[in-house]
Amino acid sequence: MCREWLSASTLVIALLAIGCRFLSHGPDELVLPQRAERLLVFAPHPDDEALAAGGLIQRTIAAGGSAHVVLMTSGDAFSEGVKSAEDTANPTPRDFRDYGSLRERETIAGMQRVGVGRAEIKFLGFPDDGLCLIASKYLSSRKKPFKSPYTGREEPPAAEQVIRGVTYRGVDVRREIEAILTANDSTLIALPHPEDHHPEHCATSIFVREALAALAAGHPSRPAPRVLYYLVHHHGWPDLDEDPRAPLRPPADFRGEGQWHSLTLTVTEAAAKRRALDAYASQMEVMPRFLKAFARPNELFVEGRITSPPECWCDETHVATEGPPERYRRRLGGRR
Repeated sequence: MCREWLSASTLVIALLAIGCRFLSHGPDELVLPQRAERLLVFAPHPDDEALAAGGLIQRTIAAGGSAHVVLMTSGDAFSEGVKSAEDTANPTPRDFRDYGSLRERETIAGMQRVGVGRAEIKFLGFPDDGLCLIASKYLSSRKKPFKSPYTGREEPPAAEQVIRGVTYRGVDVRREIEAILTANDSTLIALPHPEDHHPEHCATSIFVREALAALAAGHPSRPAPRVLYYLVHHHGWPDLDEDPRAPLRPPADFRGEGQWHSLTLTVTEAAAKRRALDAYASQMEVMPRFLKAFARPNELFVEGRITSPPECWCDETHVATEGPPERYRRRLGGRR
């Protein structure tokens, strides 16, 4: 009886120890091959590329690889930022356009600080606060293009069109992404995780994943790139009051697919990333704590096949994938 009790107690203690080790175990360290990588980063807005992958970009270049950055939108619909930057309470379409140009210049300056030149940055000019709606109801080439209520545009600026004549339709968004993927022949791609709570982020994830799938189907012999997903928006995460010297950890309530990896930055990489973030002055003006919450000694990525992507709600009535509208109400608001 005593032996049985001791045996049971030993088992319970062992199980508790295993559970504690599991709970305290952080993400695995991200291991990058020794060969030179061709990194391609897709960012929904100017600053997402630095927030999520400023360290990864540096590490790739330092190893003899290359890094290219694609900006889906120019972040031109962030009303709070426009009012601050343009010093107006009633911004006009011209103000929103000027603000988008400002954020593009900030991206160029920020990326230069982590080793990415202007030639390696591509602005696609799709509409901020409209990309998710395009994925929801403006997909077909026969559909009337989406018109931005902010800039008044129905198509990207001519200088930013990869394919001449594209408009704000889903079919054109994907065509441009496919063209970029084909031209870059990347070995490593970083893009938003579909669980990101910002509509433009999960919409970017949808478009890029669809383009990758189409490319794989059309060119089955072409080597598939390694795909890393990043997270920028998740309810209550990151903790804005946490010590910036503490490593960034995944959200406790994250339910998405894939394995978390952490890229530990060197002191030099972390310092360069902070300098890059400082270049996004318009965002530092209105949300400094949020940007600085990503100036950590590491970066987080998720790797693995996405088999059951969550719904991507644009607003209370429009969704880019199927799912209940309650999910949208839990998304972060006001951030562009």
